[in-house]
Amino acid sequence: MEKDNDINDDFFDRDDDENLPDEDQMYMLQKLLDTVVVFNSHFAQYVRESDAELFKKAVDYAKTFTEEDVPGIMLHYSIDEEEDKKDEEKD
Repeated sequence: MEKDNDINDDFFDRDDDENLPDEDQMYMLQKLLDTVVVFNSHFAQYVRESDAELFKKAVDYAKTFTEEDVPGIMLHYSIDEEEDKKDEEKD
């Protein structure tokens, strides 16, 4: 298989991050996590508005994935609360 020219394996083997102060490493990690959370939120909202059924399937998949592959971590799904509120309003 041909190597992807955009990815330089030497880049990932560098020890530059180890030379950064712990505060800088934590700051970079926090920024990365913040970015991932914001992206996921916007992407999920886009899918929800574009295809509600696909969104529900994706949430069901995410629940299965996290239950099986991330032991000891409990995630909160706001969609469950929204559905509970809708059910209460119907009653």
